[in-house]
Amino acid sequence: MQISSRQFPHPVLSYTSDDFTNSDFQASLKNTKTNSLYIFNANCVTSSDGINELIQDHKAKFAFHFECQTTRYRKIFSSFDNDFSFNLPAQDIEGKVQICAFIIAVEDIQNYELTEFHPDYEGYSFQISKGDILAIDAERSFFAEKDIDPLKRIPSIFSIQPNRSDDAQAIEVDSSGNKIIIKLSEENFDYYKSISLNSNFQPILSSLIVIPALVSILETLRHEETDIDYEECRWYQVILLRLKDFGIELGSHSFEQESTISIAQKLIGDPLSQSFSVLMNLEED
Repeated sequence: MQISSRQFPHPVLSYTSDDFTNSDFQASLKNTKTNSLYIFNANCVTSSDGINELIQDHKAKFAFHFECQTTRYRKIFSSFDNDFSFNLPAQDIEGKVQICAFIIAVEDIQNYELTEFHPDYEGYSFQISKGDILAIDAERSFFAEKDIDPLKRIPSIFSIQPNRSDDAQAIEVDSSGNKIIIKLSEENFDYYKSISLNSNFQPILSSLIVIPALVSILETLRHEETDIDYEECRWYQVILLRLKDFGIELGSHSFEQESTISIAQKLIGDPLSQSFSVLMNLEED
């Protein structure tokens, strides 16, 4: 939910405008998770005496708007109290969830005029309708994980598909969606389908196909070679979680100094060593 000060026909207490002087509004959220619920604890504070009086008179209240693009979930949680809690079913959200914090009018307010308004508004009053926004804090987001999610396993964030175009390359990588798509030429894809029927050859296929694709992705993340917002992609969140298992964070010294091929081997589970083992067994047979 994108908010712009241009949407408001009345003064709004906001970090993006000077409609109010010497006043601010801050809202914080902390969350914990059970198997089925996200539990949020909210704290909201405004230094505007006029808005605080409206809240005390139950003419306005604090509110958080949640919006999940993946599931189309939208809901507002509100309270007259500075500190309050609310629950959100884990099954309703997935991936990136945008959160906006507001103070909204509970009823129509005639002649809305506060001493904290900017001097430019002196002598003016405004008509406020129920549901109008009186104050807004900075937008934030969090990533909703699924406890049971096959994409938590690195190999499963890849999808291997045939590339049927006339000028298909041996291998190409598309990272713009929720999964990383590895496209093989039709001939290579036929080889892949045949070899993948033997589970013993999975480490070899990972070394030949998945590792190069993952190295390419890690190089892109290291050098920020694209304008794509990867935070919207589920594979990105999975890789972040897997990197943390090894004490590595994007942009950290460890990520910058270690080779991407070494990091890729760690993330996948060292398929190279497993591949050599498979090949040695074939040689012995």
